[in-house]
Amino acid sequence: MAEMQIDPDLAKRLFFEGATVVILNMPEGTEFGIDYNTWHVGPRFRGVKMIPPGIHFFHYSSVNRCNTKETGPRTGFFLSLHQRDLRVLHWNSSNEEVDLTPASEEDIEIMRSNLQEMDKFLGPYPYESLKKWISLTNFISEPVMKKLQPESGQICAFSEVLPVLAGKHTKDRAEQNLPRYDTECKSYAEGLARLPKMKLKAGTEIRFTEMPKQMYPDGATPEEITRHSMDLSYALETVINKQCSSQPQDVLAELQFAFICFLIGNVYDAFEHWKKLLNVLCRSENAIGKHRVLYTNLISVLYHQLNEIPADFFVDIVSQDNFLTSTLQVSYQLCMLFRKQPYENSHGK
Repeated sequence: MAEMQIDPDLAKRLFFEGATVVILNMPEGTEFGIDYNTWHVGPRFRGVKMIPPGIHFFHYSSVNRCNTKETGPRTGFFLSLHQRDLRVLHWNSSNEEVDLTPASEEDIEIMRSNLQEMDKFLGPYPYESLKKWISLTNFISEPVMKKLQPESGQICAFSEVLPVLAGKHTKDRAEQNLPRYDTECKSYAEGLARLPKMKLKAGTEIRFTEMPKQMYPDGATPEEITRHSMDLSYALETVINKQCSSQPQDVLAELQFAFICFLIGNVYDAFEHWKKLLNVLCRSENAIGKHRVLYTNLISVLYHQLNEIPADFFVDIVSQDNFLTSTLQVSYQLCMLFRKQPYENSHGK
């Protein structure tokens, strides 16, 4: 990790007040990062010190030892750190991942007593990017983080999948009326049909809120179906009542969580969820009067997120599907409507 210039007095205070995450045995050359920063670790790397309290995203990619330019898929995990917190983690060489199993209290206390000696092996948190990180995660609380992250704790760029049915042996394929592996395909469709059906490995999926498939209430008339299809306020209320009834702002926390997972964690499914959630938020005109604080904060969240999306992201993705263009046009119209909405319905929301 590169050296960071910091005031000596501030550095001393941060050393004792900030959190420390120790990661032992991470191979040299591994691509490692925290929040919005990434480095290739050197032989002396043992972790990060002087981390400000709050939610942080650690991420890494294994490197091919024979060709250091080849890196594996990115994997990451969120940690909620407190003042003077100390976490001790280990690199699992068999799985090529950070083992998130909590260290024993005894091991933590031993490590704490040796922190002064460990100082030269710990990279300082890059404070120059802290303001940006806070602007992208300020609604993500520890309960929301725990609710959304996978049970395994690891967030992988490529989902780990398993076959729904066994198909390794010839007899397995025969039982499913599938041809032998060496049977030639006669068409592209036949080839697709032969592919095994896959499912996500239990405990590895990000636990996003399931978006409603039906955008209108049961028993709705054709006129009501049309109205609810144009104004998605009913769908938004369904999401809020299902997951965030006590705190509607948690919808923004999930929007931020998904954004970090796809922008930094490279998780495409998170991008898809971010689009769906943003679409519902931006197309819920009647919800503005009821959730004024939510929509005030949404404008700020979107401002900071769109500032971080690379220009080529718009070219590569938006050119295929003008999702952001159309959605943000609606969002702009909502902002204009928002300024005209009366305040009598906004108390306590």
